[in-house]
Amino acid sequence: MPSSRLLSLFSAATIALSLTNTYAATNSSITQKTDRIIIKFKKNPSSSVSSNNTSSAHAQMLRMGFKPLHKTVSGAQVYNLGELIDVSKVNEFAEQLSHTTSDVEYAEPDYIMTALNTPDDPMYNQQWAYFDTKGGINAETAWDMTTGKMPSGESVVVAVIDTGVRPHGDLKENLLQGYDFISDAWAANDDNGRDSNAYDTGDAIKAGECGTDGNGNPYPSYDQSSSWHGTHVAGTIAAVGNNSLGVSGVAWSAKVLPVRVLGKCGGYTSDITDGMMWAAGIDVDDVPRNTHPAQVINLSLGGYSSCSRTYQSAISAIRARGTSIVVAAGNSDDNAEDYTPASCNGVITVAATNKKGFRANYSNYGSVVDVAAPGGETSWISKTGGILSTLNSGDSEPGEDSYDYYQGTSMAAPHVAGTAALLYAANPDLSPSTVERILKSTTREFPGCYTRGCNNLCTEDTCGTGIIDAGEAVKKAKYY
Repeated sequence: MPSSRLLSLFSAATIALSLTNTYAATNSSITQKTDRIIIKFKKNPSSSVSSNNTSSAHAQMLRMGFKPLHKTVSGAQVYNLGELIDVSKVNEFAEQLSHTTSDVEYAEPDYIMTALNTPDDPMYNQQWAYFDTKGGINAETAWDMTTGKMPSGESVVVAVIDTGVRPHGDLKENLLQGYDFISDAWAANDDNGRDSNAYDTGDAIKAGECGTDGNGNPYPSYDQSSSWHGTHVAGTIAAVGNNSLGVSGVAWSAKVLPVRVLGKCGGYTSDITDGMMWAAGIDVDDVPRNTHPAQVINLSLGGYSSCSRTYQSAISAIRARGTSIVVAAGNSDDNAEDYTPASCNGVITVAATNKKGFRANYSNYGSVVDVAAPGGETSWISKTGGILSTLNSGDSEPGEDSYDYYQGTSMAAPHVAGTAALLYAANPDLSPSTVERILKSTTREFPGCYTRGCNNLCTEDTCGTGIIDAGEAVKKAKYY
Protein backbone atom coordinates (compact mmCIF):
# COMPACT_ATOMS: atom_id res chain seq x y z
CA MET A 1 0.00 0.00 0.00
CA PRO A 2 1.27 3.51 -0.75
CA SER A 3 2.35 5.89 1.95
CA SER A 4 -0.12 8.61 2.90
CA ARG A 5 2.62 11.18 2.28
CA LEU A 6 4.96 11.51 -0.69
CA LEU A 7 8.38 12.50 0.65
CA SER A 8 11.49 13.84 -1.02
CA LEU A 9 11.99 12.56 -4.57
CA PHE A 10 15.29 14.23 -5.33
CA SER A 11 18.23 15.73 -3.47
CA ALA A 12 17.13 19.24 -2.44
CA ALA A 13 13.57 19.02 -3.72
CA THR A 14 11.04 18.10 -1.06
CA ILE A 15 7.50 17.18 -1.99
CA ALA A 16 5.16 16.51 0.91
CA LEU A 17 1.62 16.04 -0.27
CA SER A 18 -1.21 14.37 1.59
CA LEU A 19 -3.01 11.75 -0.48
CA THR A 20 -5.81 11.01 1.96
CA ASN A 21 -8.92 9.50 0.42
CA THR A 22 -11.40 12.27 1.23
CA TYR A 23 -14.41 13.84 -0.44
CA ALA A 24 -14.34 17.56 -1.09
CA ALA A 25 -17.30 19.06 -2.90
CA THR A 26 -17.03 22.45 -4.55
CA ASN A 27 -19.52 24.66 -6.33
CA SER A 28 -18.23 23.59 -9.73
CA SER A 29 -17.36 19.91 -9.55
CA ILE A 30 -17.60 16.66 -7.67
CA THR A 31 -14.28 15.28 -6.46
CA GLN A 32 -12.88 12.89 -9.07
CA LYS A 33 -10.66 10.01 -8.08
CA THR A 34 -8.13 7.74 -9.69
CA ASP A 35 -5.84 4.96 -8.52
CA ARG A 36 -3.28 5.45 -11.31
CA ILE A 37 -0.65 7.94 -12.46
CA ILE A 38 1.08 8.22 -15.87
CA ILE A 39 4.79 9.18 -15.98
CA LYS A 40 6.75 9.75 -19.19
CA PHE A 41 10.51 9.52 -18.61
CA LYS A 42 12.96 11.46 -20.76
CA LYS A 43 15.28 8.49 -20.78
CA ASN A 44 13.86 5.00 -20.79
CA PRO A 45 16.62 2.65 -21.95
CA SER A 46 14.68 -0.55 -21.29
CA SER A 47 11.56 -1.68 -23.09
CA SER A 48 9.71 -1.84 -19.80
CA VAL A 49 10.19 -0.23 -16.41
CA SER A 50 11.49 -2.64 -13.80
CA SER A 51 13.06 -2.52 -10.38
CA ASN A 52 16.47 -2.38 -12.09
CA ASN A 53 15.70 0.90 -13.87
CA THR A 54 18.04 3.63 -12.70
CA SER A 55 15.41 6.39 -12.86
CA SER A 56 15.31 8.18 -9.53
CA ALA A 57 11.60 8.87 -9.96
CA HIS A 58 10.88 5.25 -10.75
CA ALA A 59 12.88 4.04 -7.78
CA GLN A 60 10.98 6.39 -5.49
CA MET A 61 7.65 5.18 -6.86
CA LEU A 62 8.65 1.62 -6.04
CA ARG A 63 9.78 2.53 -2.53
CA MET A 64 6.36 4.04 -1.83
CA GLY A 65 4.65 0.85 -3.02
CA PHE A 66 3.37 2.17 -6.34
CA LYS A 67 3.21 -0.78 -8.74
CA PRO A 68 4.23 -0.38 -12.41
CA LEU A 69 1.43 -1.76 -14.59
CA HIS A 70 2.18 -1.24 -18.28
CA LYS A 71 3.53 1.18 -20.83
CA THR A 72 1.37 3.29 -23.12
CA VAL A 73 1.93 3.37 -26.86
CA SER A 74 3.84 6.64 -26.39
CA GLY A 75 6.25 4.99 -23.97
CA ALA A 76 4.88 6.47 -20.74
CA GLN A 77 4.68 4.24 -17.67
CA VAL A 78 1.42 3.66 -15.79
CA TYR A 79 1.65 3.07 -12.03
CA ASN A 80 -1.05 1.77 -9.69
CA LEU A 81 -1.30 3.87 -6.52
CA GLY A 82 -3.00 1.13 -4.54
CA GLU A 83 -6.18 3.09 -3.70
CA LEU A 84 -8.54 5.65 -5.17
CA ILE A 85 -7.18 9.14 -4.44
CA ASP A 86 -8.56 12.60 -5.18
CA VAL A 87 -7.45 13.63 -8.65
CA SER A 88 -6.53 17.07 -7.34
CA LYS A 89 -3.95 15.49 -5.01
CA VAL A 90 -2.55 13.22 -7.71
CA ASN A 91 -2.39 16.16 -10.12
CA GLU A 92 -0.58 18.33 -7.56
CA PHE A 93 2.02 15.61 -7.05
CA ALA A 94 2.34 15.03 -10.81
CA GLU A 95 2.92 18.72 -11.52
CA GLN A 96 5.65 19.03 -8.92
CA LEU A 97 7.22 15.83 -10.19
CA SER A 98 7.23 17.20 -13.74
CA HIS A 99 8.73 20.54 -12.72
CA THR A 100 11.39 19.36 -10.27
CA THR A 101 12.61 16.08 -11.75
CA SER A 102 15.22 16.06 -14.47
CA ASP A 103 14.41 12.66 -15.92
CA VAL A 104 10.62 13.12 -16.09
CA GLU A 105 9.17 14.61 -19.27
CA TYR A 106 5.69 14.83 -17.80
CA ALA A 107 3.46 13.22 -15.20
CA GLU A 108 -0.31 13.32 -14.91
CA PRO A 109 -3.23 11.48 -13.31
CA ASP A 110 -4.65 8.54 -15.24
CA TYR A 111 -8.13 10.04 -15.32
CA ILE A 112 -11.15 7.75 -15.20
CA MET A 113 -13.65 8.71 -17.91
CA THR A 114 -17.28 7.63 -18.24
CA ALA A 115 -19.75 7.71 -21.09
CA LEU A 116 -22.15 10.65 -21.05
CA ASN A 117 -25.63 9.42 -20.18
CA THR A 118 -27.53 10.54 -23.26
CA PRO A 119 -30.94 8.92 -23.83
CA ASP A 120 -31.66 6.99 -27.00
CA ASP A 121 -35.09 8.57 -27.54
CA PRO A 122 -35.34 9.34 -31.28
CA MET A 123 -36.62 12.93 -30.81
CA TYR A 124 -34.04 13.81 -28.17
CA ASN A 125 -31.97 15.83 -30.64
CA GLN A 126 -34.93 18.23 -30.93
CA GLN A 127 -34.96 18.85 -27.16
CA TRP A 128 -32.42 21.66 -27.33
CA ALA A 129 -33.38 22.85 -23.85
CA TYR A 130 -31.39 19.98 -22.33
CA PHE A 131 -28.06 20.42 -24.09
CA ASP A 132 -27.80 23.72 -25.99
CA THR A 133 -24.76 25.61 -24.71
CA LYS A 134 -26.52 29.00 -24.73
CA GLY A 135 -30.09 28.26 -23.78
CA GLY A 136 -29.99 24.74 -22.34
CA ILE A 137 -29.83 23.44 -18.77
CA ASN A 138 -26.80 21.09 -19.03
CA ALA A 139 -28.95 18.06 -18.27
CA GLU A 140 -26.52 15.49 -19.67
CA THR A 141 -23.96 16.22 -16.96
CA ALA A 142 -26.65 15.71 -14.33
CA TRP A 143 -27.73 12.40 -15.89
CA ASP A 144 -24.25 10.98 -15.35
CA MET A 145 -25.08 11.14 -11.63
CA THR A 146 -28.83 10.53 -11.45
CA THR A 147 -31.96 10.38 -13.58
CA GLY A 148 -34.42 10.63 -10.72
CA LYS A 149 -33.99 7.59 -8.48
CA MET A 150 -32.74 7.94 -4.92
CA PRO A 151 -29.95 5.74 -3.48
CA SER A 152 -32.70 3.55 -1.97
CA GLY A 153 -33.89 2.76 -5.49
CA GLU A 154 -37.17 4.63 -5.04
CA SER A 155 -38.13 7.29 -7.54
CA VAL A 156 -38.57 10.93 -6.58
CA VAL A 157 -42.23 11.99 -6.89
CA VAL A 158 -43.17 15.21 -8.69
CA ALA A 159 -46.78 16.40 -8.54
CA VAL A 160 -48.11 18.12 -11.65
CA ILE A 161 -50.96 20.39 -10.54
CA ASP A 162 -52.61 21.00 -13.89
CA THR A 163 -55.25 19.78 -16.36
CA GLY A 164 -54.56 16.16 -15.52
CA VAL A 165 -52.66 13.90 -17.90
CA ARG A 166 -53.25 11.46 -20.70
CA PRO A 167 -51.80 7.94 -20.36
CA HIS A 168 -49.30 8.69 -23.12
CA GLY A 169 -47.15 5.73 -24.14
CA ASP A 170 -44.00 7.74 -23.48
CA LEU A 171 -45.23 8.76 -20.02
CA LYS A 172 -47.53 6.07 -18.64
CA GLU A 173 -44.74 4.00 -17.07
CA ASN A 174 -43.89 6.96 -14.81
CA LEU A 175 -47.45 7.90 -13.81
CA LEU A 176 -48.80 7.34 -10.30
CA GLN A 177 -52.45 7.24 -9.25
CA GLY A 178 -53.48 10.88 -8.91
CA TYR A 179 -56.74 12.65 -8.19
CA ASP A 180 -59.24 14.99 -9.85
CA PHE A 181 -59.90 17.99 -7.58
CA ILE A 182 -62.17 19.93 -9.97
CA SER A 183 -65.36 20.44 -7.98
CA ASP A 184 -67.48 21.84 -10.85
CA ALA A 185 -68.81 19.08 -13.10
CA TRP A 186 -69.13 21.37 -16.14
CA ALA A 187 -65.55 22.59 -15.86
CA ALA A 188 -64.32 19.05 -15.22
CA ASN A 189 -65.97 17.90 -18.46
CA ASP A 190 -66.51 14.44 -16.98
CA ASP A 191 -70.08 14.65 -15.66
CA ASN A 192 -69.03 14.71 -12.02
CA GLY A 193 -67.04 16.64 -9.46
CA ARG A 194 -64.00 15.41 -7.56
CA ASP A 195 -63.02 11.81 -8.22
CA SER A 196 -60.03 9.48 -8.36
CA ASN A 197 -59.53 9.73 -12.13
CA ALA A 198 -56.85 12.32 -12.92
CA TYR A 199 -56.90 11.70 -16.67
CA ASP A 200 -57.45 14.82 -18.76
CA THR A 201 -60.84 14.72 -20.53
CA GLY A 202 -60.14 17.90 -22.49
CA ASP A 203 -60.63 21.61 -21.88
CA ALA A 204 -61.89 22.75 -25.30
CA ILE A 205 -64.13 25.85 -25.16
CA LYS A 206 -66.17 27.86 -27.61
CA ALA A 207 -65.94 31.61 -28.13
CA GLY A 208 -67.55 33.45 -25.23
CA GLU A 209 -68.07 30.29 -23.19
CA CYS A 210 -66.00 31.67 -20.28
CA GLY A 211 -67.87 34.98 -20.02
CA THR A 212 -66.28 38.29 -20.93
CA ASP A 213 -62.84 39.85 -20.61
CA GLY A 214 -62.02 43.07 -18.76
CA ASN A 215 -63.40 45.15 -21.61
CA GLY A 216 -66.72 43.34 -21.82
CA ASN A 217 -65.79 41.34 -24.90
CA PRO A 218 -66.65 37.65 -25.17
CA TYR A 219 -63.92 35.43 -23.75
CA PRO A 220 -62.35 33.66 -25.40
CA SER A 221 -62.77 35.55 -28.62
CA TYR A 222 -62.50 32.37 -30.69
CA ASP A 223 -63.02 28.63 -30.28
CA GLN A 224 -60.11 26.90 -28.56
CA SER A 225 -59.13 23.24 -28.82
CA SER A 226 -58.17 21.15 -25.83
CA SER A 227 -54.67 22.05 -24.66
CA TRP A 228 -53.59 18.77 -23.02
CA HIS A 229 -51.41 21.15 -21.03
CA GLY A 230 -50.73 18.83 -18.10
CA THR A 231 -49.53 16.06 -20.41
CA HIS A 232 -47.00 18.41 -22.00
CA VAL A 233 -45.76 19.62 -18.61
CA ALA A 234 -45.53 16.07 -17.24
CA GLY A 235 -43.52 14.94 -20.26
CA THR A 236 -40.92 17.63 -19.71
CA ILE A 237 -40.54 16.48 -16.12
CA ALA A 238 -40.55 12.71 -16.51
CA ALA A 239 -41.22 11.33 -19.98
CA VAL A 240 -39.58 7.90 -19.94
CA GLY A 241 -35.98 8.08 -21.15
CA ASN A 242 -33.91 5.44 -22.91
CA ASN A 243 -37.00 3.62 -24.17
CA SER A 244 -36.32 4.26 -27.86
CA LEU A 245 -39.56 6.23 -28.06
CA GLY A 246 -40.24 9.93 -28.58
CA VAL A 247 -38.69 12.27 -26.04
CA SER A 248 -37.11 12.23 -22.60
CA GLY A 249 -37.98 14.05 -19.39
CA VAL A 250 -35.54 16.05 -17.28
CA ALA A 251 -35.87 13.43 -14.52
CA TRP A 252 -36.80 10.45 -16.63
CA SER A 253 -36.69 7.98 -13.74
CA ALA A 254 -38.88 10.12 -11.47
CA LYS A 255 -42.62 9.53 -11.02
CA VAL A 256 -45.38 11.99 -11.84
CA LEU A 257 -48.33 12.39 -9.49
CA PRO A 258 -51.08 13.97 -11.64
CA VAL A 259 -53.45 16.29 -9.78
CA ARG A 260 -56.27 17.62 -11.93
CA VAL A 261 -57.33 21.16 -10.97
CA LEU A 262 -57.77 22.96 -14.31
CA GLY A 263 -60.67 22.28 -16.65
CA LYS A 264 -62.77 24.30 -19.03
CA CYS A 265 -62.09 28.02 -18.41
CA GLY A 266 -59.44 27.30 -15.77
CA GLY A 267 -59.65 26.35 -12.11
CA TYR A 268 -60.56 27.76 -8.72
CA THR A 269 -58.05 28.65 -6.01
CA SER A 270 -59.92 26.44 -3.54
CA ASP A 271 -59.54 23.39 -5.78
CA ILE A 272 -55.92 24.16 -6.66
CA THR A 273 -54.79 24.63 -3.08
CA ASP A 274 -56.63 21.50 -1.93
CA GLY A 275 -54.84 19.60 -4.71
CA MET A 276 -51.50 21.06 -3.67
CA MET A 277 -52.01 20.08 -0.03
CA TRP A 278 -53.09 16.55 -0.97
CA ALA A 279 -50.08 16.17 -3.27
CA ALA A 280 -47.75 16.97 -0.37
CA GLY A 281 -49.35 14.30 1.81
CA ILE A 282 -51.69 16.51 3.82
CA ASP A 283 -55.11 14.97 4.37
CA VAL A 284 -58.08 16.57 2.58
CA ASP A 285 -61.65 15.94 3.75
CA ASP A 286 -63.58 13.32 1.77
CA VAL A 287 -60.52 12.46 -0.34
CA PRO A 288 -58.49 9.24 0.10
CA ARG A 289 -55.06 9.77 1.60
CA ASN A 290 -52.24 10.25 -0.88
CA THR A 291 -49.88 7.27 -0.51
CA HIS A 292 -47.18 8.87 -2.69
CA PRO A 293 -46.44 12.34 -1.23
CA ALA A 294 -44.55 14.53 -3.65
CA GLN A 295 -41.09 15.94 -2.97
CA VAL A 296 -41.64 18.53 -5.70
CA ILE A 297 -44.82 20.30 -6.84
CA ASN A 298 -45.03 21.98 -10.25
CA LEU A 299 -47.52 24.82 -10.75
CA SER A 300 -47.59 25.91 -14.39
CA LEU A 301 -50.61 28.10 -13.72
CA GLY A 302 -51.49 31.50 -12.31
CA GLY A 303 -53.58 34.62 -12.50
CA TYR A 304 -53.46 38.37 -12.11
CA SER A 305 -53.73 39.08 -8.38
CA SER A 306 -51.61 39.49 -5.29
CA CYS A 307 -50.79 36.35 -3.35
CA SER A 308 -53.93 35.37 -1.46
CA ARG A 309 -53.99 34.14 2.13
CA THR A 310 -55.37 30.84 0.87
CA TYR A 311 -52.37 30.29 -1.40
CA GLN A 312 -49.82 31.48 1.14
CA SER A 313 -51.26 29.30 3.88
CA ALA A 314 -51.12 26.23 1.64
CA ILE A 315 -47.57 26.98 0.48
CA SER A 316 -46.32 27.45 4.04
CA ALA A 317 -47.90 24.17 5.16
CA ILE A 318 -46.45 22.31 2.17
CA ARG A 319 -42.93 23.64 2.69
CA ALA A 320 -43.14 22.63 6.33
CA ARG A 321 -43.69 19.07 5.07
CA GLY A 322 -40.39 19.26 3.15
CA THR A 323 -41.82 19.73 -0.35
CA SER A 324 -40.45 22.19 -2.90
CA ILE A 325 -42.89 24.23 -4.98
CA VAL A 326 -41.95 25.44 -8.47
CA VAL A 327 -44.13 28.11 -10.09
CA ALA A 328 -44.34 29.66 -13.56
CA ALA A 329 -43.82 33.44 -13.55
CA GLY A 330 -46.60 34.06 -16.08
CA ASN A 331 -46.88 34.88 -19.79
CA SER A 332 -48.04 38.51 -19.85
CA ASP A 333 -44.70 40.30 -20.38
CA ASP A 334 -45.41 41.98 -17.06
CA ASN A 335 -44.04 42.22 -13.54
CA ALA A 336 -44.55 38.86 -11.84
CA GLU A 337 -45.10 40.54 -8.47
CA ASP A 338 -48.69 41.19 -9.62
CA TYR A 339 -49.41 37.51 -10.32
CA THR A 340 -50.31 34.54 -8.13
CA PRO A 341 -48.87 32.15 -7.10
CA ALA A 342 -45.67 33.54 -8.66
CA SER A 343 -45.52 36.34 -6.07
CA CYS A 344 -46.10 34.14 -3.02
CA ASN A 345 -43.38 33.55 -0.45
CA GLY A 346 -41.69 30.16 -0.36
CA VAL A 347 -42.00 29.21 -4.03
CA ILE A 348 -39.34 28.99 -6.74
CA THR A 349 -40.59 31.40 -9.41
CA VAL A 350 -39.36 30.71 -12.95
CA ALA A 351 -39.02 33.08 -15.91
CA ALA A 352 -38.76 31.73 -19.45
CA THR A 353 -35.81 32.09 -21.80
CA ASN A 354 -35.45 31.30 -25.49
CA LYS A 355 -32.80 29.34 -27.33
CA LYS A 356 -30.42 32.32 -27.27
CA GLY A 357 -30.73 32.55 -23.49
CA PHE A 358 -32.65 35.84 -23.71
CA ARG A 359 -35.94 36.45 -21.91
CA ALA A 360 -38.77 35.01 -23.98
CA ASN A 361 -40.90 37.84 -25.36
CA TYR A 362 -43.97 36.79 -23.35
CA SER A 363 -42.30 35.98 -20.02
CA ASN A 364 -43.12 37.86 -16.84
CA TYR A 365 -40.15 39.25 -14.98
CA GLY A 366 -39.12 41.14 -11.86
CA SER A 367 -37.63 40.84 -8.42
CA VAL A 368 -39.85 37.91 -7.36
CA VAL A 369 -38.33 35.73 -10.08
CA ASP A 370 -35.75 33.31 -8.68
CA VAL A 371 -34.30 31.58 -11.75
CA ALA A 372 -34.83 31.26 -15.49
CA ALA A 373 -35.24 28.15 -17.62
CA PRO A 374 -36.03 27.34 -21.25
CA GLY A 375 -39.61 28.14 -22.13
CA GLY A 376 -38.93 28.58 -25.83
CA GLU A 377 -40.25 30.84 -28.56
CA THR A 378 -42.20 29.58 -31.53
CA SER A 379 -43.19 31.51 -34.65
CA TRP A 380 -45.44 31.16 -37.65
CA ILE A 381 -42.36 30.07 -39.59
CA SER A 382 -41.18 27.36 -37.21
CA LYS A 383 -42.13 25.77 -33.91
CA THR A 384 -38.71 24.25 -33.28
CA GLY A 385 -37.65 27.10 -31.00
CA GLY A 386 -40.32 25.89 -28.58
CA ILE A 387 -40.26 23.02 -26.08
CA LEU A 388 -41.03 19.57 -27.48
CA SER A 389 -42.94 17.20 -25.20
CA THR A 390 -45.71 14.64 -24.97
CA LEU A 391 -49.20 15.66 -26.10
CA ASN A 392 -52.49 14.32 -27.46
CA SER A 393 -53.88 14.76 -30.97
CA GLY A 394 -57.52 15.17 -29.93
CA ASP A 395 -59.16 18.46 -30.89
CA SER A 396 -61.80 18.27 -28.19
CA GLU A 397 -61.92 14.75 -26.79
CA PRO A 398 -58.83 12.58 -26.27
CA GLY A 399 -57.23 11.26 -29.45
CA GLU A 400 -53.96 9.53 -30.25
CA ASP A 401 -50.62 10.07 -28.53
CA SER A 402 -48.61 12.84 -30.12
CA TYR A 403 -45.72 15.24 -29.57
CA ASP A 404 -45.58 18.97 -30.20
CA TYR A 405 -43.78 22.20 -29.39
CA TYR A 406 -45.25 24.62 -26.86
CA GLN A 407 -43.88 27.88 -25.50
CA GLY A 408 -44.45 29.54 -22.13
CA THR A 409 -43.33 29.87 -18.56
CA SER A 410 -45.50 26.77 -18.18
CA MET A 411 -42.75 25.00 -20.11
CA ALA A 412 -39.93 26.67 -18.17
CA ALA A 413 -41.22 25.65 -14.73
CA PRO A 414 -41.11 21.87 -15.37
CA HIS A 415 -37.45 22.14 -16.37
CA VAL A 416 -36.82 23.49 -12.87
CA ALA A 417 -39.17 20.99 -11.20
CA GLY A 418 -37.40 18.14 -13.00
CA THR A 419 -34.04 19.49 -11.91
CA ALA A 420 -35.28 19.79 -8.33
CA ALA A 421 -36.25 16.12 -8.55
CA LEU A 422 -32.69 15.29 -9.59
CA LEU A 423 -31.39 17.16 -6.54
CA TYR A 424 -33.62 15.15 -4.20
CA ALA A 425 -32.52 11.97 -5.97
CA ALA A 426 -28.86 12.87 -5.43
CA ASN A 427 -29.44 13.86 -1.80
CA PRO A 428 -32.82 12.92 -0.26
CA ASP A 429 -31.98 14.83 2.94
CA LEU A 430 -32.19 18.25 1.30
CA SER A 431 -34.77 20.76 2.53
CA PRO A 432 -36.86 23.00 0.24
CA SER A 433 -34.81 26.04 1.25
CA THR A 434 -31.58 24.20 0.43
CA VAL A 435 -32.91 23.05 -2.93
CA GLU A 436 -33.79 26.64 -3.79
CA ARG A 437 -30.40 27.86 -2.60
CA ILE A 438 -28.55 25.27 -4.71
CA LEU A 439 -30.61 26.01 -7.82
CA LYS A 440 -29.99 29.75 -7.50
CA SER A 441 -26.28 29.49 -6.67
CA THR A 442 -25.40 27.19 -9.57
CA THR A 443 -27.14 29.04 -12.41
CA ARG A 444 -25.29 30.00 -15.57
CA GLU A 445 -24.87 33.70 -16.29
CA PHE A 446 -27.25 35.20 -18.81
CA PRO A 447 -25.61 35.71 -22.20
CA GLY A 448 -24.87 39.26 -23.24
CA CYS A 449 -25.54 40.78 -26.63
CA TYR A 450 -22.85 41.94 -29.01
CA THR A 451 -24.91 42.57 -32.14
CA ARG A 452 -27.75 44.85 -33.11
CA GLY A 453 -31.34 43.88 -32.61
CA CYS A 454 -31.05 42.19 -29.21
CA ASN A 455 -34.28 42.44 -27.26
CA ASN A 456 -35.39 41.20 -23.86
CA LEU A 457 -31.97 40.61 -22.37
CA CYS A 458 -32.25 38.89 -19.00
CA THR A 459 -30.60 40.40 -15.92
CA GLU A 460 -30.65 39.47 -12.25
CA ASP A 461 -33.30 42.16 -11.78
CA THR A 462 -35.63 40.60 -14.34
CA CYS A 463 -34.97 36.86 -14.62
CA GLY A 464 -33.42 35.76 -11.33
CA THR A 465 -29.85 34.63 -10.74
CA GLY A 466 -29.42 32.99 -14.16
CA ILE A 467 -30.39 30.01 -16.31
CA ILE A 468 -30.50 26.82 -14.27
CA ASP A 469 -27.61 24.39 -14.70
CA ALA A 470 -28.81 20.91 -13.81
CA GLY A 471 -25.34 19.41 -13.94
CA GLU A 472 -23.76 21.90 -11.56
CA ALA A 473 -26.79 21.82 -9.25
CA VAL A 474 -26.69 18.03 -8.90
CA LYS A 475 -22.95 18.09 -8.30
CA LYS A 476 -23.42 20.53 -5.46
CA ALA A 477 -26.40 18.65 -4.01
CA LYS A 478 -24.62 15.31 -4.00
CA TYR A 479 -22.23 16.29 -1.22
CA TYR A 480 -24.15 19.17 0.34
